Amino acid sequence: MDTSDEERERKRVEALRKNLGANTRRARERLGITQEQMAEMLGISPEVYGRMERGLIFPRVERLAVICEKLGESSDRLLGLANPQEALPATGTPGYDELLPVLHRLMPVMPRLTQLQRVAVRRHIADFQRLLSTFLGAEPMERRRRRRTSHAPAR
Repeated sequence: MDTSDEERERKRVEALRKNLGANTRRARERLGITQEQMAEMLGISPEVYGRMERGLIFPRVERLAVICEKLGESSDRLLGLANPQEALPATGTPGYDELLPVLHRLMPVMPRLTQLQRVAVRRHIADFQRLLSTFLGAEPMERRRRRRTSHAPAR
């Protein structure tokens, strides 16, 4: 590999680390989990977990799989490799604020569930979030349409 290829690869790996850190942080915050709680769930120190969220280190593959499981996200999404339209929503997105109290109460129960139960819970939560987003997103649009038609000049 020549120097330019090595430099490109170094930059690509750095971007993956930063994407993983930022996306993991957003997913963790959406669930209302602190860095300390997440580190405890993973069996690592909060310092190591914090370094991962800052994009300074990569977790081992086995640990990445556990992170994905705990956050209910795919590795592609956390690494920023998923389709851009599937990017992780920011904290405060309509629907997530309503889900946070429910998810916060659910997190301690998740480890006691079977794998099939965890998958079912994640699927139901994702469906519920989409439903909330649809309702919350559609309402303002309807109001805007009504306002536009009510203020339109008469022809």
